[in-house]
Amino acid sequence: MALEERLKQRLLGGAVLVALIVIFVPMLIDEPVDSRVVADHRIPEKPAVLAKPMPEILPPELPSASTTNAAIIEPPPKPEPPAKPAKQTQIQSATQGERGSPTAWMVQVASLTVRENAQKLVKDLKKADLPAQMESVKVDGKTHYRVRVGPEVDFKTAERMAEKIKKDFKLAPKVLQYPE
Repeated sequence: MALEERLKQRLLGGAVLVALIVIFVPMLIDEPVDSRVVADHRIPEKPAVLAKPMPEILPPELPSASTTNAAIIEPPPKPEPPAKPAKQTQIQSATQGERGSPTAWMVQVASLTVRENAQKLVKDLKKADLPAQMESVKVDGKTHYRVRVGPEVDFKTAERMAEKIKKDFKLAPKVLQYPE
Protein backbone atom coordinates (compact mmCIF):
# COMPACT_ATOMS: atom_id res chain seq x y z
CA MET A 1 0.00 0.00 0.00
CA ALA A 2 2.86 2.36 0.58
CA LEU A 3 3.74 1.97 -3.09
CA GLU A 4 0.26 3.02 -4.19
CA GLU A 5 0.34 6.05 -1.87
CA ARG A 6 3.67 7.23 -3.30
CA LEU A 7 2.36 6.76 -6.86
CA LYS A 8 -0.70 8.88 -6.06
CA GLN A 9 1.51 11.62 -4.57
CA ARG A 10 3.76 11.64 -7.62
CA LEU A 11 0.80 11.82 -10.02
CA LEU A 12 -0.73 14.67 -8.00
CA GLY A 13 2.60 16.51 -7.92
CA GLY A 14 3.00 16.04 -11.69
CA ALA A 15 -0.50 17.41 -12.31
CA VAL A 16 0.25 20.46 -10.14
CA LEU A 17 3.52 21.08 -12.03
CA VAL A 18 1.76 20.82 -15.41
CA ALA A 19 -0.94 23.26 -14.26
CA LEU A 20 1.69 25.75 -13.07
CA ILE A 21 3.60 25.44 -16.35
CA VAL A 22 0.43 26.00 -18.38
CA ILE A 23 -0.39 29.12 -16.36
CA PHE A 24 3.00 30.79 -15.90
CA VAL A 25 5.06 29.90 -18.99
CA PRO A 26 2.90 31.97 -21.39
CA MET A 27 3.41 34.95 -19.07
CA LEU A 28 7.18 34.52 -19.32
CA ILE A 29 7.18 34.04 -23.08
CA ASP A 30 4.80 36.89 -24.01
CA GLU A 31 6.27 40.34 -24.19
CA PRO A 32 5.27 42.75 -21.42
CA VAL A 33 2.13 44.77 -21.91
CA ASP A 34 4.09 48.03 -21.68
CA SER A 35 6.25 47.20 -24.72
CA ARG A 36 3.44 46.11 -27.02
CA VAL A 37 2.79 48.30 -30.04
CA VAL A 38 -0.58 49.94 -29.88
CA ALA A 39 -2.21 50.45 -33.26
CA ASP A 40 -2.62 54.08 -34.17
CA HIS A 41 -5.82 53.70 -36.17
CA ARG A 42 -8.01 56.71 -35.72
CA ILE A 43 -11.21 57.49 -37.47
CA PRO A 44 -10.76 60.82 -39.22
CA GLU A 45 -13.00 63.66 -38.20
CA LYS A 46 -16.09 64.29 -40.23
CA PRO A 47 -15.37 66.96 -42.84
CA ALA A 48 -17.26 70.19 -42.57
CA VAL A 49 -20.10 70.38 -45.05
CA LEU A 50 -20.21 73.55 -47.03
CA ALA A 51 -23.88 74.16 -47.42
CA LYS A 52 -25.10 76.73 -49.88
CA PRO A 53 -27.68 79.02 -48.39
CA MET A 54 -31.08 78.29 -49.83
CA PRO A 55 -32.71 81.24 -51.53
CA GLU A 56 -35.76 82.41 -49.70
CA ILE A 57 -38.85 81.44 -51.62
CA LEU A 58 -41.99 83.18 -50.58
CA PRO A 59 -45.40 81.91 -51.55
CA PRO A 60 -47.02 84.09 -54.16
CA GLU A 61 -49.54 86.47 -52.77
CA LEU A 62 -52.93 86.80 -54.25
CA PRO A 63 -53.30 90.16 -55.95
CA SER A 64 -55.51 92.51 -54.09
CA ALA A 65 -56.41 96.12 -54.62
CA SER A 66 -53.48 97.33 -52.49
CA THR A 67 -50.85 94.96 -53.95
CA THR A 68 -51.44 95.15 -57.67
CA ASN A 69 -47.89 96.39 -58.22
CA ALA A 70 -46.28 93.88 -55.80
CA ALA A 71 -43.66 91.61 -57.37
CA ILE A 72 -44.06 87.88 -57.09
CA ILE A 73 -40.82 86.10 -56.23
CA GLU A 74 -40.32 83.06 -58.42
CA PRO A 75 -38.02 80.20 -57.48
CA PRO A 76 -34.74 80.08 -59.35
CA PRO A 77 -34.73 77.75 -62.36
CA LYS A 78 -33.44 74.25 -61.68
CA PRO A 79 -30.24 73.33 -63.47
CA GLU A 80 -30.66 70.82 -66.26
CA PRO A 81 -29.22 67.36 -65.66
CA PRO A 82 -26.08 66.59 -67.63
CA ALA A 83 -26.76 65.12 -71.04
CA LYS A 84 -26.28 61.37 -71.35
CA PRO A 85 -23.62 60.31 -73.79
CA ALA A 86 -25.11 59.44 -77.15
CA LYS A 87 -23.10 56.26 -77.46
CA GLN A 88 -22.52 53.78 -74.65
CA THR A 89 -19.39 51.73 -74.67
CA GLN A 90 -19.79 48.07 -75.56
CA ILE A 91 -18.60 47.03 -72.11
CA GLN A 92 -21.27 49.07 -70.32
CA SER A 93 -24.07 47.83 -72.55
CA ALA A 94 -22.91 44.24 -72.18
CA THR A 95 -22.73 44.34 -68.38
CA GLN A 96 -25.63 46.58 -67.41
CA GLY A 97 -29.24 46.66 -68.48
CA GLU A 98 -31.37 49.73 -68.97
CA ARG A 99 -32.10 49.91 -65.25
CA GLY A 100 -28.41 50.03 -64.43
CA SER A 101 -28.48 46.53 -62.99
CA PRO A 102 -26.09 43.79 -64.09
CA THR A 103 -27.09 41.88 -67.18
CA ALA A 104 -26.70 38.22 -67.97
CA TRP A 105 -27.11 36.32 -71.21
CA MET A 106 -29.18 33.23 -72.02
CA VAL A 107 -28.91 31.04 -75.12
CA GLN A 108 -32.32 29.95 -76.40
CA VAL A 109 -31.68 26.66 -78.15
CA ALA A 110 -35.17 25.73 -79.30
CA SER A 111 -38.88 26.12 -78.63
CA LEU A 112 -40.63 22.78 -78.96
CA THR A 113 -44.26 21.71 -78.64
CA VAL A 114 -43.57 18.10 -77.55
CA ARG A 115 -42.43 17.88 -73.92
CA GLU A 116 -40.49 14.61 -74.36
CA ASN A 117 -38.44 16.09 -77.23
CA ALA A 118 -37.58 19.11 -75.10
CA GLN A 119 -36.56 16.89 -72.16
CA LYS A 120 -34.34 14.77 -74.45
CA LEU A 121 -32.66 17.91 -75.82
CA VAL A 122 -32.02 19.21 -72.27
CA LYS A 123 -30.49 15.83 -71.34
CA ASP A 124 -28.24 15.86 -74.45
CA LEU A 125 -27.12 19.44 -73.76
CA LYS A 126 -26.25 18.56 -70.17
CA LYS A 127 -24.18 15.62 -71.44
CA ALA A 128 -22.25 18.20 -73.50
CA ASP A 129 -21.50 20.12 -70.23
CA LEU A 130 -23.94 22.92 -70.99
CA PRO A 131 -26.21 24.25 -68.20
CA ALA A 132 -29.50 23.50 -69.97
CA GLN A 133 -33.01 23.93 -68.64
CA MET A 134 -36.56 23.75 -69.90
CA GLU A 135 -39.33 26.28 -69.40
CA SER A 136 -42.99 25.87 -70.42
CA VAL A 137 -44.85 28.89 -71.80
CA LYS A 138 -48.25 29.49 -73.37
CA VAL A 139 -48.18 31.01 -76.86
CA ASP A 140 -51.54 31.61 -78.53
CA GLY A 141 -53.15 29.16 -76.11
CA LYS A 142 -50.68 26.39 -76.98
CA THR A 143 -47.95 25.13 -74.64
CA HIS A 144 -44.37 25.45 -75.88
CA TYR A 145 -41.25 24.16 -74.15
CA ARG A 146 -38.29 26.53 -74.37
CA VAL A 147 -34.92 24.87 -74.07
CA ARG A 148 -32.32 27.34 -72.85
CA VAL A 149 -28.70 27.31 -71.77
CA GLY A 150 -27.38 29.70 -69.15
CA PRO A 151 -27.66 32.31 -67.77
CA GLU A 152 -24.09 33.48 -68.31
CA VAL A 153 -22.71 36.83 -67.13
CA ASP A 154 -20.07 37.08 -69.86
CA PHE A 155 -21.50 37.78 -73.32
CA LYS A 156 -18.51 36.19 -75.09
CA THR A 157 -19.01 32.96 -73.14
CA ALA A 158 -22.69 32.92 -74.11
CA GLU A 159 -21.70 33.39 -77.76
CA ARG A 160 -19.21 30.49 -77.52
CA MET A 161 -21.94 28.26 -76.05
CA ALA A 162 -24.25 29.22 -78.94
CA GLU A 163 -21.51 28.36 -81.47
CA LYS A 164 -20.96 24.98 -79.79
CA ILE A 165 -24.69 24.23 -79.95
CA LYS A 166 -24.82 25.31 -83.60
CA LYS A 167 -21.85 23.10 -84.49
CA ASP A 168 -22.57 20.01 -82.33
CA PHE A 169 -26.38 19.92 -82.46
CA LYS A 170 -27.02 21.51 -85.89
CA LEU A 171 -29.49 24.02 -84.36
CA ALA A 172 -29.86 27.81 -84.68
CA PRO A 173 -29.61 29.16 -81.10
CA LYS A 174 -30.16 32.81 -80.17
CA VAL A 175 -28.29 34.76 -77.47
CA LEU A 176 -30.84 36.73 -75.43
CA GLN A 177 -30.54 39.19 -72.58
CA TYR A 178 -31.50 37.68 -69.22
CA PRO A 179 -33.84 38.44 -67.56
CA GLU A 180 -36.00 39.47 -70.45
